[in-house]
Amino acid sequence: MNEAAKKNLMFISSDDFYLLTYATIIILDCLGCTNGRVFKDYRKIPFIIELITNKRNILILESSATEKLHKGDKDFLFHSYTNGLSKRSETLKILFTLEKKGYVSLHKGDTEALVNITLNKEKLPSSFLSKVVFKNEYMNCDKFKRAIQRSTAITLDTFLSKVYRDRGIKIWEV
Repeated sequence: MNEAAKKNLMFISSDDFYLLTYATIIILDCLGCTNGRVFKDYRKIPFIIELITNKRNILILESSATEKLHKGDKDFLFHSYTNGLSKRSETLKILFTLEKKGYVSLHKGDTEALVNITLNKEKLPSSFLSKVVFKNEYMNCDKFKRAIQRSTAITLDTFLSKVYRDRGIKIWEV
């Protein structure tokens, strides 16, 4: 995939199922959710997509570890929260489609509402996860991984606290 094709993927990123699909697969790959290692609770995925597909979100996560957020940064981070909420059902649809293709495996979580995910990397086409084309997304995902540790294993509530509540963002329960 070349850079021009990637730009076509990002035309309207909020409604772009290709971007959501690629971002989901990149997140699972970057966070090491392959070979039986699971990403617990798919509901965290749309929030992570919002964070890694926008460099400003990553900068806010990195800087908020050392300094208090400004109102503009809080508003920007809150916007990523509301966008993540709006993409939950699309994310689940994409995951079911990816499972049908064999690219991911879905597992029932600790409760009925939870769905855990494993990437079947060996089933993807060989050049599918181009770290050249998706260099920025992989870099942002690595930065996210350092800022929010254990994101694959923590509960949704703990995740939302680490990303939003602990940074002074008022969010509602999901």
